[in-house]
Amino acid sequence: MTVAKPGSIIPSSAAPLRTLTAVMAVMCFLAVLAVGAMELINRAVAQWASGLASEVTVQLPQLSTRDMDKDLTALTQVIAGIEGVKGVTILDRAEGEKLLAPWIGTEGLDALPIPRLIRVVVDDKRQPDFLVMEQTLQEAVPTARLDTHRRWEAELRRMASTLTWLSSLILVLISLSAVAMVIFASRAVLEANRETVDVLHIAGADDGFIAGEINRRFIATGLWAGLIGLAAGMAMFFVLGHWDVAENNGVASAARALFYLPQEKDWSSLAWFLLVPVGATVIALVTSRITLRRMLREVR
Repeated sequence: MTVAKPGSIIPSSAAPLRTLTAVMAVMCFLAVLAVGAMELINRAVAQWASGLASEVTVQLPQLSTRDMDKDLTALTQVIAGIEGVKGVTILDRAEGEKLLAPWIGTEGLDALPIPRLIRVVVDDKRQPDFLVMEQTLQEAVPTARLDTHRRWEAELRRMASTLTWLSSLILVLISLSAVAMVIFASRAVLEANRETVDVLHIAGADDGFIAGEINRRFIATGLWAGLIGLAAGMAMFFVLGHWDVAENNGVASAARALFYLPQEKDWSSLAWFLLVPVGATVIALVTSRITLRRMLREVR
């Protein structure tokens, strides 16, 4: 004799649960995009800051009273003898014009007294004293100026911090919206099945048992919605990373970077994406549990 397995109090096809799954899946998709944006920002800033920290620039303005070639030779010799310097490269005028072109265009650059630049590669682990370095350079050539790029690095880090806070705020708002949706769905489910709940109360079932049975549906809903949102978000980054690959635009390169970690990094950075379905499940579990128990006390 086969014993029929009792069905769940709330069917999985209940309209409030289907609606909750769809809405939470969209929220989880947006959360994955926010997490991915934070990861890309942090990686980009770390890479830019590393590049800025490994190089400094010496600027030498063009003056009619100075011999440019002689000054460049003198500076190169002085820089090469400074402890912590790994390489010195004199940039020609054409390279200086390329640096200015995005800011002022290309017309009339030939007539401008564009400063000559010297790129200096320094040791990241044993950087020279830049204050002493600048004094040494000005003793050799008084018109020389040292740019350590520290101001640009500070601006980059400030921008990254601001964008990270904005992404975190978006995640908080998404979480609060998910909580509101779970509360609404919990109330709708309980109201739609009030007769079943009343029968269970008459049969002697306590509030904890009823809430636990209904709560299982919300746990499954939160997990399922989180996985859908995670899959959709990663698919979005994959499409962005492989869209117009031939053009090698910045957005595509950044999106592809999510799937290819540098060797010195571990996979812990990508673990943040797994927190999205986990967070959705926890929100569905805790919120529905509290809401259901409170409502069950009211209906008794």
